[in-house]
Amino acid sequence: MTPQAFQKKIRLTADLIRQSQKIILACHMNPDGDAIGSMLALGLGLRKLKKSVLMLCPDKIPERYKTLPGAHRIEQDCHQIADLAISVDCGSLTQLAKLERAFERSKRIVEIDHHLYRTRFGDIQLVDQRVSSVGEIVLLILDALNIKPDRPIAECLLISTLIETSSFSRPEINRATFEFCAKLMRTGLDFQTISRRYYWQKRLECIHLSGLALSRIKTRAKDQLAWAAIYKEDFEHFKGAAEDVDSVADDMMLLANVKVALFFREMEDNMLRVSLRAREGIDVGYLAAVYGGGGHRDVAGCRIHNNPKTMERLINQASRLIHNYRLP
Repeated sequence: MTPQAFQKKIRLTADLIRQSQKIILACHMNPDGDAIGSMLALGLGLRKLKKSVLMLCPDKIPERYKTLPGAHRIEQDCHQIADLAISVDCGSLTQLAKLERAFERSKRIVEIDHHLYRTRFGDIQLVDQRVSSVGEIVLLILDALNIKPDRPIAECLLISTLIETSSFSRPEINRATFEFCAKLMRTGLDFQTISRRYYWQKRLECIHLSGLALSRIKTRAKDQLAWAAIYKEDFEHFKGAAEDVDSVADDMMLLANVKVALFFREMEDNMLRVSLRAREGIDVGYLAAVYGGGGHRDVAGCRIHNNPKTMERLINQASRLIHNYRLP
């Protein structure tokens, strides 16, 4: 999409928001900081326009994001018919889980996203894979609506980018990312306090579970592929939650020779949630999409059945990605 076409969609989205009174916002299941932060920022902004705004998430909000401004307003279900439904950081309708019906009942749907691998489902796809986080797109929408971010909105937008870029270490980082952050900092944000609270601070349960997961790392393909798994009994033993191991896949990529990492965590429905990571241009997003997931080329996720054969198949497919990869 050209910059001109994207700007046109920004204006179309702003016009739809102005024309709508009842608006629902929703993010994907198993929400991360980009999903929660960008949805909250947009929701807080639209409330300034006196809109009736309902913010939704199909799952419980991770503990570390519960203190974000407006987080207490997020609900888990909706039975009303909205004039406009906006999905945030969501690559497919199925990622909305039980919120699908609320979107299907809505008069118009807008998708705000930045993932490469996704399945369109709305009337307008406001998607830009060049941005580092969905928060950057949300700020453009707020600008089009003449909504100046205050400190609570800026805090949510900063978390969107801080988490999505792994504290500014992802390859999507560019000049625009820092210009975006500079705008947020002008509201008087205390970056050090916010980054420590939401990124550099972990619960003891998180340390225990992450350490256990890392101790189980196995390798293949001449140590270029690493994988590990953690199960329900592990969460129960340490009284932890799925969110406590969110950083494990990234930590696995710290291994010197590793080009692809797979991290499996057992879910309640006899499924495994898989986090995929890659470097040097290897495309794990495509592999995630094969299993109904999605994401970026280097950071992606999917769900598979919890059995050894399915795990082994995915590990073998990741090994072949490495074997078939050639430097450009």
